[in-house]
This record gives sequence, structure tokens and C-alpha cells, in this order.
Amino acid sequence: MTLRFAIKRDGTPVLSVTRRDGTVAWQRQSFFFPLHDLTHYAVETVLGLRQAFWGMMADGWEFADFGTPWPRGPMPNLPEALLAEVIAGWFDTTRASGAEPEAADLNPHVAQVFAQHGLPAPRAVTDDEFARICALRADLAARWHALAPGEAMELAFTVGDGGRRDDQRL
Repeated sequence: MTLRFAIKRDGTPVLSVTRRDGTVAWQRQSFFFPLHDLTHYAVETVLGLRQAFWGMMADGWEFADFGTPWPRGPMPNLPEALLAEVIAGWFDTTRASGAEPEAADLNPHVAQVFAQHGLPAPRAVTDDEFARICALRADLAARWHALAPGEAMELAFTVGDGGRRDDQRL
């Protein structure tokens, strides 16, 4: 699947995905969502998650399916989707606070959120995985911030590929 993060000439962020079958989904975004969605990309590629946000988009979900009234019903494989969302949200909160993300803080936070949902804690994110997520996230954020109106960057998302990525700036 190809993800295209673009900035329209008027400065509005737009995200589109082109699936293997040629179908396209797109969304105008607020200025919060590009970094959140790029964080999802970093988390899901490094951890090799199949049924989190980008995997579901690859399977045909639409952006509007991820909110009330949940037109497609509950997300499949909730623990994997929850893991990606909790980690991406944790990075968002950390970024908003101005603090540097610390590996030692992530796994206890994830375990606490899973417990609140009545789920066992997932496997811990290793220090190596954490470092790779941070590095990829920082690279993507810098590239996003470097885009001018009318420019875009594309990322290839291959579910379950263990973090392989091909990307380019247009």
C-alpha cells in the first residue's frame, strides 16, 4: 500500500492511501494527524504489526471507519490495534509535553492501558525496537516538516514486512 502525505497549496494536510487493488482512500487532516499517522507508520513497521491502523487500511477500511459510530463494528484483533494506538498516543502526549520519550516509561504505560481494558499486557517493546521507532519517527517528522505547500512524500507500507520501507519525496 502506498501512503501519500501531502500539503495542498493552501497549506492543508491531506493523506491518501492507494491499496494493492487500486482503491484509494483519502482524508483532509488537521495539523495534528500527519505526525500521529507517521508515528503509527513507525510503530507498525518496526513492530511488524499486521492488524493495526495501517494493516486495516490495507484491508479496505476507510478513515471514517475508525470512529463513532464505528460503521464496520469493533476493530479486529483488538490487542494489536490497541498496542499501536497506545504507543502512538504515548508519543503524541510526550511530544506535546516537550519531554524526550524514554524507553523505560513506555512499557509500564502500555501495560496500564491494557489492564484498564481487561487485557493482559502485550510483549514488551525492546530497547532496540524503541530506538528504531524513535529514529524512524524523527526522520519522518523532519521530512514532513520540510515539505512545502504543493509537495508530498510517499511511503510504502507492506504489512508484516518487519520494518522494510521504501519512500520518496515528490
